[in-house]
Amino acid sequence: MATGGTGRRAVGSLDLILEETRIEREAQLGHFDGLDAKAGILLGFSGAVVALAPSDGLVIGLGRLVAVLAGLASLMAFWPRKFQVMDLYVLRQKYLAAEPQFTKLTILDTQISMLQTTAMLLERKAGRVKSSMATLAAAVVLVAAGLGLH
Repeated sequence: MATGGTGRRAVGSLDLILEETRIEREAQLGHFDGLDAKAGILLGFSGAVVALAPSDGLVIGLGRLVAVLAGLASLMAFWPRKFQVMDLYVLRQKYLAAEPQFTKLTILDTQISMLQTTAMLLERKAGRVKSSMATLAAAVVLVAAGLGLH
């Protein structure tokens, strides 16, 4: 029984879109992992600059302070955030007896909503990583300049 544009063609499209959302979700997870790895590296380098830079000289001291700020920015990027997942038990309880097309459409809408929320989280995380990189670069320049003046 096909009404309002649903039917065999819509079933194929629904499956295709569900597969694309799955692929996009995996890509987002990979992006999260990549940003976490970069934030961890930045945190380590920030700590190294703070620990290894000499403690004498105003410019070097300022560089160390900026490196601490870079470390804090990378820590904020690295900090775990709530990542949305589907509650499969609720899905089973509510949709076990439902029409398969309705269930697929509900899953699709839920996944799209989760992708949009995750995209915003990724943008903020990426911004924090970029901020940490720029701040760490400034710290290294300050420490290097301070060593040159020393």
